[in-house]
Amino acid sequence: MPGGWNYQAYLTPYDTYLFYHTMDINEDYFYIPLAVATQVVNGTNYRFITIAEPKDTTHTPYYALVEIYKPLEGDAQITNITAID
Repeated sequence: MPGGWNYQAYLTPYDTYLFYHTMDINEDYFYIPLAVATQVVNGTNYRFITIAEPKDTTHTPYYALVEIYKPLEGDAQITNITAID
């Protein structure tokens, strides 16, 4: 349904590709997607529940919500990353 969120029980191969292809290089954390919800608008919004895994021992792992927008034409982009308490 356009405008509504569609929650998926698992990531599709395309979801995984889009996530890793879109994520910028982060010097401190590596993000691992666990679940996704999509919303069809003028393009597609994605909300990924992730684990933010530190690349060194000076940081702590945490859960994060990574939001990505994929327009109908053009490349996807990260719109927000929020820590989940």
